[in-house]
Formats: sequence, C-alpha cells, structure tokens
Amino acid sequence: MPVDLEDLAAGYEHRPPSGAALRRAQRAAESVGLGPGTVAVDIGGGPGHHAAVWAAQGGYAIVVDPSRRMTSVAHRHPGVHPICGVAQRLPLRHETVQLAYFHLSIHYGDWMRALDEVYRVLCPGGTCWIWTMGEDHLRSSFLARWFPSVGDIDAARFPDPGAIVGVLAEVWSEVEHGKEVEARQTSAADWRAAAQARFVSTLQLVPETEFATGLAAFDVAYPDPEQRVEYRLTFDWIRVRK
Repeated sequence: MPVDLEDLAAGYEHRPPSGAALRRAQRAAESVGLGPGTVAVDIGGGPGHHAAVWAAQGGYAIVVDPSRRMTSVAHRHPGVHPICGVAQRLPLRHETVQLAYFHLSIHYGDWMRALDEVYRVLCPGGTCWIWTMGEDHLRSSFLARWFPSVGDIDAARFPDPGAIVGVLAEVWSEVEHGKEVEARQTSAADWRAAAQARFVSTLQLVPETEFATGLAAFDVAYPDPEQRVEYRLTFDWIRVRK
C-alpha cells in the first residue's frame, strides 16, 4: 500500500518543526553562504519550514514536494516558492542551485535517481545536505516501541546511509558523514494526537489492528495527558559538494 501524501499533509499539522530542525537548516545555509542571489531547494520539503529559514536570509528558497496540500501550506511563508514535483524529476534548470536539502525525504522513491537529479541542478561547488536515519535507530525508535512493525517497514524504506555515501563518493568531490542525536519532549496528549493523525508516513503502513493496539498500550503507559514524553532521534547526516 503506497503512502497517501495528502493524508500525510494533514498529519504534519501535528508535526511542528523543532528548534533543532531549524538550526540544521540554518547550518546548511551557512555552509554555502546563502543570501541574495543564491538559490536553495528543499526536496520533499513539505510545509516549507526549512525554506522559510533561507528566505529570511534573502536566498531564493524553493520547496519541491509532490503533495499539493503541502505546497499550499508552504505558500504561506513569505519568500518561499513551492513547486509540486518529485525528487526524481526536479523541475529546475541545470546548474542553477547552490544548496539542495533532503530532511527525512531521501527515502521517497528512487534515491539514486534523486541524487542524479541533484547533481544536475547544482552549480559547480554547490552543496547537498542529506538528513536521514539508519537501521539501528529505525528498529529501536520510540515509534517502534508502540508499533513493532515500524522497524521492518522503515528498514525496507530507508536506504542505508553507508550505501548513500558509497554512491556519492564515486562522483562528488567531497563527502562527509556523521551522526547527530536530537532530544524531543512533548506531552502525552500531543504525542497521541500526532500518532492518531499518522504524523509519520510509516504509520499509514502499519496494520490497523497493530495501530489500535499500540495506541492502547501508549494510553496505559501514559495515563496522564499532561505527562511528559521524552525520546531521542538519531540522525545520519551526509554533506557533499559538487
């Protein structure tokens, strides 16, 4: 069953950007000296929060996302230019972009084709940042605690970060790879509402019986809606320069 991207857009209403996520976007901008006259594209950028960071610095900020509902939300950010499209056929001209960005989006579709497209649209010396997750995290995540099939589903969906690095190293001039851990906190009520809305695309792929069982188990573990829920996200980041 494929992910319904329009339904996912509704789930994103329960998924505001964290301060750490906005700082990652800022770091990417600083790595290319983003400002007036430079172009940055968030591929699979959804509601445009990262692009809004770049627009505020004077860059020409583009979001490419296949969901029309997502791009309509991205339109609300001043200076952000959303385009409905996919990573494997970027609607951008050759060598026109200084910064390309994937934030938990490299696993949507043929990732090698997406990287070929990024290489095409980046200017010489341009930079691509990829934020993704490895199998160790995917199988031990907070989400997988309540919905056990999430580990298998995501391990099949997400490309191995080492494989991405290997492919990039064959063509790109510079390749860096590291890890970063982000601590998240929210209330039990907010996390449950987000899960119920399937704020992560993988939850659309979890069997309905398992989904209901997982929510019930969460309710037992967190009976107080105001109780704090704490968990950690372990990201793999990859930065390459053309």
